[in-house]
Amino acid sequence: MVRDILVETRFDETRIAVVEDGEPVEIYIETANREKLAGNIYRGKVERVLPGMQAAFVDIGIGKNAFLYADDIINESVKNSSQPGKIEDLISQGQEITVQVIKEEIDNKGARVTTKITLPGRTVVLTPVMQGIGVSKKIKCPNERERLEQLAIGLCPEGMGIIVRTAAEGLDPSELDSEIKYLVGLWKNISAGEEKGNVPRCIYSEPGVIYKLVRDYFDSGLNRLILDDRSEYEKILEHIATVLPGMKPKIEYFCKDYNLFECYNIDLAISKALSRKVWLKSGGYLVFDKTEALTVIDVNTGKYVGRSTLEETMIRINEEAAITIAKQIRLRNISGIILIDFIDMKDSSHKERLLSILKEAVKADSSKVVVVGMTSLGLVEMTRKKVRCTLQDLLTIPCPTCGGTGRISKS
Repeated sequence: MVRDILVETRFDETRIAVVEDGEPVEIYIETANREKLAGNIYRGKVERVLPGMQAAFVDIGIGKNAFLYADDIINESVKNSSQPGKIEDLISQGQEITVQVIKEEIDNKGARVTTKITLPGRTVVLTPVMQGIGVSKKIKCPNERERLEQLAIGLCPEGMGIIVRTAAEGLDPSELDSEIKYLVGLWKNISAGEEKGNVPRCIYSEPGVIYKLVRDYFDSGLNRLILDDRSEYEKILEHIATVLPGMKPKIEYFCKDYNLFECYNIDLAISKALSRKVWLKSGGYLVFDKTEALTVIDVNTGKYVGRSTLEETMIRINEEAAITIAKQIRLRNISGIILIDFIDMKDSSHKERLLSILKEAVKADSSKVVVVGMTSLGLVEMTRKKVRCTLQDLLTIPCPTCGGTGRISKS
């Protein structure tokens, strides 16, 4: 796989596209008037405890209170218990508490926060308030997994935990040690800021999305990082020179007379991702419909009539649809519950093969995707972790005339 990251600056907005094998798969948008919250750490105050929901509202200073579930609270008295503590026993109204945002504000819902702080690096994730060692499941070699686990055990500070990321595969112990020490030092600085200043306040801001992508993707899988803003290009070069000097040749400055996204057909891909209907190369098509609770995707034969049998036609359309759906939910950033109505197939082995293709296709997604299975009605159930707004919510607003239904009254 050849992966490029394209960064286009437009007035007060920065758009980032992750492109794999020439096809955009993820879109990020940062605007000057919209503060990014996910990953930020705040010293907040508990405004209200809700025993009936086993949750609490926490004021973190962003206007709308954040939501904290009982399961997201660390407490020494329940650490070794299989049952989580009750919210009313864990925190109280007016209490000051340090939390990290794990989900952005979406629609009318406030941000979701946790006390289980994580500090991600390029090769490891430090869990400064939770103990334990973990190794990425994407590292398949048993010997390498054992090596990295033993390294992490030896380097892990007392009372903390470490999750070894995929980028650590084959890494020299000294590099792992260096990053762990950096993250530990970062946590010490954050901790020192807990007791100083007014509450609520932000005590740590996660780096911008460009720097996060540099951190997460700057391994052997990245081909190029292309930027069209000279100032940002120089900042990235300076950053890379400090943390990953060997990657400097992969940074490119785009200085053409036309737009970067236009040059790589990103604007066209975004336009298609905002469309309700998506055509397949075979002639079939997908229809995306979003409700308050879930997203429904319908698969249709369209113009494709097949060549031999009806079952063969259904298989061809469904398999192409499964691969396209995995790409589209990632590009559109669709999350939560997803139901897919594939074209009905009679043979159970064909159904199993279709599920296998879908499960394999979603592995490329950086967000956690779970393909639950097929219901008795033939609908495929899946879920995708919700962290930020959909592409549609970022770039469009509901129609004020029809209330977002896309229909108008006959009168």
